[in-house]
Amino acid sequence: MRLARLTQRKDFLAAAEHGRRFRSSAFTAQVLDKPAQDGLRLGLTASRKTGNAVVRNRIRRRLRAAAALALAEQTGKPCDLVIVARPETVNAAFATMVDDIAVALDRARPSGGKRRPDRRSPSRPAS
Repeated sequence: MRLARLTQRKDFLAAAEHGRRFRSSAFTAQVLDKPAQDGLRLGLTASRKTGNAVVRNRIRRRLRAAAALALAEQTGKPCDLVIVARPETVNAAFATMVDDIAVALDRARPSGGKRRPDRRSPSRPAS
């Protein structure tokens, strides 16, 4: 089974800014509900903080495989799911990651209101 993928930066940013969050020991999941969408879309992020290119690719492969198992019955939910990896992801138990991803869609909570300031705010003087 292949999950639909998030590919555009604006979709990742929308999930980060307006989505609900679920934190586990190995990753953070950001869930953005989209009622007009057909089904679930998955996005994976592993920054350079998690390791070099080999480690980041291994993390993404593990997360993709865990998500395929965990979300097999939830593909009809109309939402975007972004999984942000942590350095602990590479050594985390696979079964734990599968379980955490499976409950992430239901247990994600609204973000604490910490919004990033808009860089294009009109109060900023033009140079």
